[in-house]
Amino acid sequence: MKITIPTYSSITGTPEAILQIMQDARFFETATGDDYIDAIMHDSWRFIGIGLQVTGDTYAERAESLLREMAKANMITIEEE
Repeated sequence: MKITIPTYSSITGTPEAILQIMQDARFFETATGDDYIDAIMHDSWRFIGIGLQVTGDTYAERAESLLREMAKANMITIEEE
């Protein structure tokens, strides 16, 4: 998967790897990747009024769901590889 974030650059990798890069770029320290997903969901609602409906039982499923929700909200674009 490859995503492009406006005013940033493209990131290629698994959904989990992409979220780790995003987390590192924001200097966002959370205990887990799931905490980061929850923080993105909270911040997208709090700051821009966009609710993201993330689903999945595992971190990998939730990471992919988050990226697809962000794409549906035009926050990022996704190019399948």
